[in-house]
This record gives sequence, C-alpha cells and structure tokens, in this order.
Amino acid sequence: MEDPVTLVLTAVGTIAGVASAYLAHVAVRGRIRRPRGEAPRPPEPRESHDVFVSYAAAEADVAERLARDLEEAGASVFLVRWVEPGLRPLLEAERALAGAALGVLLFGPGTMADARIQDEYAALLTGVYERGLRFVPARTEDVTLPGFAAIRQPVDLTEPGGPRYAAEVARLAEIATRLRGGTGA
Repeated sequence: MEDPVTLVLTAVGTIAGVASAYLAHVAVRGRIRRPRGEAPRPPEPRESHDVFVSYAAAEADVAERLARDLEEAGASVFLVRWVEPGLRPLLEAERALAGAALGVLLFGPGTMADARIQDEYAALLTGVYERGLRFVPARTEDVTLPGFAAIRQPVDLTEPGGPRYAAEVARLAEIATRLRGGTGA
C-alpha cells in the first residue's frame, strides 16, 4: 500500500493540473474560431505606393486634392481616407509607409497637436534614416515647421489651383517617378 501523503499529493497535483487546463480553455475559448487543422491565413499583400501622404483632420480636403493630383500625374498614392471598409486604417498606413519611397506630411496650424500625426512624423523620420525614405514637408498654410521638417526643402501648397501649387505637385510627381525607377533619392 502506498504512503497516504504521496496519494494526497498526487491527487492534489492532478486536480490542480485539470483545473488549470480548464481555466486556460475558458480564457481562450471565445478568441479562437478557426476550423481544426486550418492554419491562419496571412494578410493579403497590398499594392505598394509611390507616395505616402500624412495629414491631420483639418488638412483632409487638401490631402485628398493633392493625392488625386499626384495620381493624375502618374504616382500611386496612399491616403488613409481611402482605406477600404473592413481594413484597419492604422495597419494599412503602416504597410503603406513601409513600402513608399516618398513621404509627404501636410503642415497646417494644428498638425503637430494631432497624436496620430506625431506618430506618423516620427515614422517618416525613422524611414529617412533607416531606409532612405524621401521626406517632404508641405505647408498648407503659413506655419513654422518643426525642427526636423524645417531642415528639408518644403513644398508650398497654400494656394490649391494656383500656378505654384501645380508646379509643386509636378515636382512631387517627378520625384516619386524617379524614386520608383530607383534613379536617386
């Protein structure tokens, strides 16, 4: 006959093991809804874009006009406003920025007060230093640019529809085309 202490310890250990397995099952039961044997599908690859346009809500209309004008000039543009239903805008923005050769950040009066734009500004600067992304600040109004944007040659988009605006869009489209062809940054 076995020692009663060993029997009690074995029983307690078995009960604890069964209880922890049950509690783990309860904790994840509602999170996993995949048929048995089916591996999770990787996300669909997205088209890469030549230009990533970053903008605060106040500049949304200017951003959309710029994006359409750049597309008419032959550049592929990512605009978070154009993310299709069912997708996650921040994840799509992250993917688009990772594949873009040119990042344009629209600067207006409240741009740097927007937390999302602060993140995108940091990601644009990281892209500059880590993979050679071309970052172009674009003024939508007469504002002072933050330090790392101010050291770059900005474009002036303060007068949409005017000759200066058209020339700046043409410059951006030419840069995007050149970068897509891999002929310089």
